[in-house]
Amino acid sequence: MQDRAFISAAKIYGRIIVSVLAVIGMVSLGAMQGGWLVATADADAHTNDAGQVPTVTGEAAPLSGNGPTTVTSQLIPVDPSLTYDLSAEVRSLAAKGDDRKGARTYLGVVAYDKDGRRLSSKPTPNRYVAADDYYLVAARGWAPLSGTVGGEGNDVHSQFQPGTRFVRVIALLNHRDETMKSEIRNIRFTPRLQMGMK
Repeated sequence: MQDRAFISAAKIYGRIIVSVLAVIGMVSLGAMQGGWLVATADADAHTNDAGQVPTVTGEAAPLSGNGPTTVTSQLIPVDPSLTYDLSAEVRSLAAKGDDRKGARTYLGVVAYDKDGRRLSSKPTPNRYVAADDYYLVAARGWAPLSGTVGGEGNDVHSQFQPGTRFVRVIALLNHRDETMKSEIRNIRFTPRLQMGMK
């Protein structure tokens, strides 16, 4: 009698586990198809983000790249009248055990117009508001990077290009350095709340 009850309970729990794994698999497949983040090798990402071969990953593990690597997000709608905070944590891994050696890092946004066409205007095609040629040595470990972007104009990096309606967050790791490895995690791009008194 107890054996039948045990077998019956094992079958029920087995079905539950299979169902949960199926749901996790479907959600993971949807995330991969959605392309939340992609990492690609691109030696000249300042002016060219075409021809990237995406590798999709989630936020649980850091994204890493050996040599020059570009990490980009999906297309994100923005309202240029708002201010957005961009942040991430980055670390460089020692080349041949030299903790004093570092890698150059960039973190910012690439702008697109209402039709999804890339915008490119001075001061630079990409707006590196959180890190602009930031040299990070391996001995430092995880370093927080942050910046803000808002408004429209071509005066400073912290403005969206005129006509911006979408952006991709972009990070350049190990810029022009084939010998270094870098990792990036906890990438955040969020609008600031506009609060008022009543």
